[in-house]
Amino acid sequence: MRAVSLFLVVLGLSSCVSSKVHKDLLSRYSALEAESDSLRNAEFNCRQLVETLNSDLEKCRTDVAGLKADTAESGKELRRMNRNYADLSRSYDFLLENNNALLTNSARENKKMLERLQELDMRLQDEHDSLVEERANLSELTARLAQREARVKELESVISKQDSVVRYIQNMVSDALSSYTGKGLTVENRGGKVYVSLDNRLLFESAKWTLNVGAKEALGRLAEVLAANPELSITVEGHTDSDAFSGRNGVRDNWDLSVMRATAVVKELTAKEGVDPSSIVASGRGEFAPIAENDTDENKAKNRRTEVIITPDLSALSELMDSSAWSVPEENGASE
Repeated sequence: MRAVSLFLVVLGLSSCVSSKVHKDLLSRYSALEAESDSLRNAEFNCRQLVETLNSDLEKCRTDVAGLKADTAESGKELRRMNRNYADLSRSYDFLLENNNALLTNSARENKKMLERLQELDMRLQDEHDSLVEERANLSELTARLAQREARVKELESVISKQDSVVRYIQNMVSDALSSYTGKGLTVENRGGKVYVSLDNRLLFESAKWTLNVGAKEALGRLAEVLAANPELSITVEGHTDSDAFSGRNGVRDNWDLSVMRATAVVKELTAKEGVDPSSIVASGRGEFAPIAENDTDENKAKNRRTEVIITPDLSALSELMDSSAWSVPEENGASE
């Protein structure tokens, strides 16, 4: 504004000033006008700068408010952390104190544990030594058992052969005496022996011990089987019922009667050529080995009998049973 006023003054005076002065004023006017433009630009820039600064100031105020709020929150957090630190510090002191006590106790416990481990180690070594010894014993026992198993198989083979012999003898006797089956004669396999049971009515008259004709025929057929198998052992047993026997001619009771009848059968069997008398035994059982109660006539008739007991040669079986191979050591080296 000052430049314009000055310009007007100059213009008013231009009519009355010299040309030199006039040029000089124009020159100054141009300079002033340039300065005015520069000042206007500077003013504009200053206004923009002020606006920018005001915006920055507002932002700074906002940031300051946020920082104040953060500072307050941080203060709270700091105080909380200080409290936590104080609590942790007290806990640390407590744990440190307890840890010292625990270390002392732990040392004692470790010593006890070490002693216990040493004891267990010694026991383990003893058990190991015992196990080694037991394994050696087991090896020996296994060998003995294998030997015994072989003997068992051998025994089973002998028994099987023995059973076959018994069945063979039973079949031969049954075939030889088949015509007497159901007529007071039975043939059975009992305990590995052949029992030929003859009802006394088939052999003897009542209260007598002399064989009748039919009995001699049956015993003759049986003797043929015995002669064909000289390795057999024979026992002839006489049996009576419980009725008292009124003795005569030296035969006084059922004992005597049973022996006399068994002897009569033995004599008849050994009369056959090939039957060795040394392989036959005559025995009397009297009334003391009944097969039925002596309460009826029918049962008493069953008890009045003579039994020819045929035993196959058991020497092979006896040798096996007497063999030392059947002795197996027990645990800890003891033997049976």
